[in-house]
Amino acid sequence: MAAAPLTDGAGFTRSYEDALAAAWERWCLRQERLRSAAGHGAGRADEPGLRYVELLLKKGMREEACDRLRGLVGQEPENTAAGYLLAVLRGEDGFPEEAAGLLLRVLSQDPQHVKALNALGTALRQLRQVEQAEACYRNALGLDPSFQQARINLALLLKEGGRLTEAEEELDRGVACDAASVPLRYNLANVLQAQGRSLDAIEAYRAVLRLDPDHLDARQNMLFALHYAPRFGRRLIFAEHLKAARTRPFRPAPGSMATASRPRGGRVRIGYVSPDFRQHSVASFIEPVIREHDRALFEVFCYANLPRADRATERLQGLAEHWRDIHGIPDAQAAAMIAADGIDILVDLAGHTSGNRLPLFALRPAPLQVTWIGYPDTTGLKAIDVRITDAIADPPGEEERYHSERLVRLPRVFCCYLPLDAAPPVTPPPCLETGRVTFGSFNNLAKVTPEVIALWSRVLHAVPGSGMLVKAQPLGDAGVRRRILALFEAQGIMPGRIELDAGQPTSQEHLAQYRRVDIALDTFPYNGTTTTCEALWMGVPVITLAGDHHASRTGATLLTSCGLADMVTTSEAQYVEMARRVAADTGTLASFRSDARQRLQRSPLLDATGVTRELEVVLRDLYAEMRAERE
Repeated sequence: MAAAPLTDGAGFTRSYEDALAAAWERWCLRQERLRSAAGHGAGRADEPGLRYVELLLKKGMREEACDRLRGLVGQEPENTAAGYLLAVLRGEDGFPEEAAGLLLRVLSQDPQHVKALNALGTALRQLRQVEQAEACYRNALGLDPSFQQARINLALLLKEGGRLTEAEEELDRGVACDAASVPLRYNLANVLQAQGRSLDAIEAYRAVLRLDPDHLDARQNMLFALHYAPRFGRRLIFAEHLKAARTRPFRPAPGSMATASRPRGGRVRIGYVSPDFRQHSVASFIEPVIREHDRALFEVFCYANLPRADRATERLQGLAEHWRDIHGIPDAQAAAMIAADGIDILVDLAGHTSGNRLPLFALRPAPLQVTWIGYPDTTGLKAIDVRITDAIADPPGEEERYHSERLVRLPRVFCCYLPLDAAPPVTPPPCLETGRVTFGSFNNLAKVTPEVIALWSRVLHAVPGSGMLVKAQPLGDAGVRRRILALFEAQGIMPGRIELDAGQPTSQEHLAQYRRVDIALDTFPYNGTTTTCEALWMGVPVITLAGDHHASRTGATLLTSCGLADMVTTSEAQYVEMARRVAADTGTLASFRSDARQRLQRSPLLDATGVTRELEVVLRDLYAEMRAERE
């Protein structure tokens, strides 16, 4: 039965709002007619019209607001305030060319409109007109040095272009003028992290958190950065994760929990939540699992938190039975969507990495919630029940005390890897042609700490005449290059023995660079994961140093699963000696390459079907156990 008008609260409120909006529009039109009749130009009749636009935007009527603004822009004299607002909205809607045209018209009327200059820079940046965008931001700052949004946008532009030192300098100038600015300090911390300066970045993130303890991105970036430096122990890192879990983003409001149950029976509904269903390292590990899931037992949902799709996205979308785009959707709404789908097991694939949706897990949209693959540590959240790992990455009895989740171990290896289809062929080791051994690392530069460089330098001293290729995107910045070379030089390794490479634009070109490397040296205490798999697929042996937690034991579990446990070392002395021994045997290096891909194809690491079945057994047992406990 339909609700009576008097008791239909929602319907009455909408009718009331519509009536108010109609009355407001009539009043605005009347004021415009009165001002026009009084001899004022249409350009001066903007205030009531813009107020009405503001009302439309508050009601979510964006298209109507844009139409209204177009009418105001078309008046004579031109309404610059309306033109600026329309340009901002069109830029946000993904029409930067239209936005740029509107902003140029605004600036022709008011060349010192600093907000329009800043917005034009953003539109030009979207149009990939980088030099013109930079000029706009600098012009805005020239007019108003205190306009910090233009400074942040300029720094982001410089960071995107690999000009990290300039970005840092720009943000330093901003902080010097406004030390209490959270956005300036947060962006400065990100630039420091991008340079690979984890300790400096951690201090910068802490400065942000002193100003804003609930700044989720700063806290999660800091948690991730703590894993790079050897000085931070397990107890401290765990305490920081628990502290993060107590902050406001992870505390659901009363009555906001989204859990929905469904009757027992039918297939288990499993949902994967990730920002990395795209050309990303995580996709290389989740794609084979989604493809191999037993559809007679599992119904697969993917919840994608990414702004733009690519070819990898399209491929993954084709593998999932159900695809949900949750980018830009508030946590409560996304959690309600997941609950409405009747998900039995919800799997986080990001942890505290960029783009994660951990706060929606705090709303409990599924009865069993799991974290896996994307983060090398605990989430710290009580709402996450289980973390999937293996016995080498997280040895039983040692790691449980540093996890808020229950650790459940797959029997062989915690993940499976999908090599790139278009990977170039394996080539002979370059030392056979050059006459000298080249060590290499293609890891994230944040993992290349002073301690790592000190150990690599010991390796280079132990193998006379050898060289080192370090490849990472930040090395395109001259300041970053100088810092890395100085760290090697401080250890007695001259720049002539070190080659720094800023990377290549495509995955195929990236993998092809392994033809320049004889032996890969892993980083510590944060090992490589994707880079280790890629090196092995390209026929390059990897030497790793195993530590006491997952991030520092990933190399050990990957190499062991491939039958290469002898490449796993447990001390710096062993690491140097292993590198010296492998470098001395060029014949073994050549034979290693010839059998590299067959070795991996026989290993658990590439056994997608087997690892997926092992995962399914674990998940079904956990789900049955959870149901039994609740009944």
